[in-house]
Amino acid sequence: MPPDMHRSLVLATDVWTPAIGLARLAEERGLHRIWTTEYATRDGAVRALALAMSTERLQVGTGIAYAFTRLPLATAAMAADIQLASRGRFTLGLGAGTRGMRRVFYGKDEFDRPGPRLAEYASLLRAAWSARDGLDFDGEFYSSHVRGFSAHPELAGYGPPPVYGSGLNAVMLRHAARSFDGVALHPLSSAVHYLDDVVVPALRKGMEMKQARTSLAVWRVTSIDEDGALARERVKSNLAFYFSTPSYASVVQGTPWLPVAEAVQARFREIGPRWSEIAALVPDEMVEAFSLAGTPQEVADRLPALEAELAARGADELVFQTVGIGLDDEQTVENCRRIIETVSRS
Repeated sequence: MPPDMHRSLVLATDVWTPAIGLARLAEERGLHRIWTTEYATRDGAVRALALAMSTERLQVGTGIAYAFTRLPLATAAMAADIQLASRGRFTLGLGAGTRGMRRVFYGKDEFDRPGPRLAEYASLLRAAWSARDGLDFDGEFYSSHVRGFSAHPELAGYGPPPVYGSGLNAVMLRHAARSFDGVALHPLSSAVHYLDDVVVPALRKGMEMKQARTSLAVWRVTSIDEDGALARERVKSNLAFYFSTPSYASVVQGTPWLPVAEAVQARFREIGPRWSEIAALVPDEMVEAFSLAGTPQEVADRLPALEAELAARGADELVFQTVGIGLDDEQTVENCRRIIETVSRS
């Protein structure tokens, strides 16, 4: 492992009670952080708080929470309280989600120009956390004027939580690198060709504008089983799920995999979310490019080269995202356990 590379886990699952045990195991095995995800059926901030209260040293973060469901001052108060409760171990990861998700799940269409909007959102958070006897903020998207507003005095003892932005396309990534402490990279962005062609140039531009370094946490879909072939087949279902979203096809634009993404979208429109059937369209080469999959030994053997590749492109954290599509809760928990045990000993 490169000396500055951290290993973390993201619980991309609805599983609730077993997550506490997984967080404690991750802490025991020396992982850096547990990230929580958000969806219509789960709240990333509540989950991060629960994991923080169940551990002592483990970093926790939302990876990611949706900005469009929360007004900035409400988010500032929530994040400050989690930072206090966790004794300084919280990172706030924010994202815009997809347009389809905002509309279909939340009935929210008013989040135009998500890149600059998220950047301004982060500025208002910082203004709230640093306010002393009054908050005055005027922006293009948000404004807040509150007499006597002050951040909680105990927050100064830990400092405000780091804020990570997320994104997939170049515009979002450039704004995130310019305006946030770190970038939480979508798992489809972890393919080396996309890192080189889109991610690294966008982040470099953002950091040049900020004139400071931005941390980079790279998500990677991970599937581990004693049956390596089964582990790889599970990844195919997850990739089918991702590439059924038309906007994600940009990740394979200009590659031989673009027809695969188009075929996945067409099949999804035809038969709906029958992911195990659609997975047959995903070739083995895509599994290799977008995931870590195989037996515990196969994954452990592959890790050093992958981390070296990512570190060379500016990453300082590798975040293992459990496969979930097609798995029941017990199988998802078991995959998370295998990830923790495999990456903590390799």
